[in-house]
Amino acid sequence: MMDNLSKDPLGHIKLSVSNFKKSKEFYTYLFKNLKFKQISCSEKSIGWVTKEGFGIWIAPAKKINLRYKFSAPGLHHICFKACSKKQVDTIYTKIKNKTHVFDSPQKYPQYTKKYYAVFFSDPDKIKLEVAYY
Repeated sequence: MMDNLSKDPLGHIKLSVSNFKKSKEFYTYLFKNLKFKQISCSEKSIGWVTKEGFGIWIAPAKKINLRYKFSAPGLHHICFKACSKKQVDTIYTKIKNKTHVFDSPQKYPQYTKKYYAVFFSDPDKIKLEVAYY
């Protein structure tokens, strides 16, 4: 039998953020709604993990003069899986006035028949997606 940690082939990602307090509040809210478990919190970083074992961490950036640029070489966007369309809609309803929304919740049949997602930015303008599929 496979344990939860072996179900996640990616492991974890870590994001350096320009405003740790603002990003901590943003991601804490997002991950609470996605049912991620917070596993650590200090002045230097905070981390969460999914039930499958995927971890995401944020930490203060050491060089703030560099900014994320969508579609530049590097990170394009991060997708977090939702459990239902309702969860996608709930997250959208609660974040739509707090951040930039690229695309409101909608179907993307070109990906899969049941693909349904919302695209928005984090406090550093990194493009995020919450999708049910």
